[in-house]
Amino acid sequence: MEILAVQPTAHGLLPTADRHVWCLPDTDLTQAAHARRKAAGVLQRWRLPRATVDDAVLVVCELVTNAIRHGRSPVHIALHRGQGALTISVSDHGRVPYPTRGPDPDPDPEHFGESGESGRGLSIVAALAQAHGYEGGDSTTFWARLHTHPTDAPGRPVV
Repeated sequence: MEILAVQPTAHGLLPTADRHVWCLPDTDLTQAAHARRKAAGVLQRWRLPRATVDDAVLVVCELVTNAIRHGRSPVHIALHRGQGALTISVSDHGRVPYPTRGPDPDPDPEHFGESGESGRGLSIVAALAQAHGYEGGDSTTFWARLHTHPTDAPGRPVV
């Protein structure tokens, strides 16, 4: 799957009724759980479909974990809803050279190390998002866009 690489970054955006932006107070891995809980609260207040909330919370967790592990602090998170979609952006101050193509949709488990507990984050994001990508420069922003219509997930209730 090809990654699209055009998306505004989260830096300088102010919260609005359709946008929520925050910065992680620390960059240890426990902050991924904090980001997941905060994102879930915002998305539930926006009354998004349960399937969208579940998928978005997982995307936030994966992108934040990658930013903490591979980037530099601070880590900024932005949620933006509009036109039937939710865009999630996670920015850090790292300058990591990322590939221009997306992760293998059917990854080989041998490439995940002995524990098999890491290396799948962008594959998960690719599977859940309708579009995703990144921007590099003085900072790195990874983003993902998910549909917010309840009909996108048949049989799953709306929150």
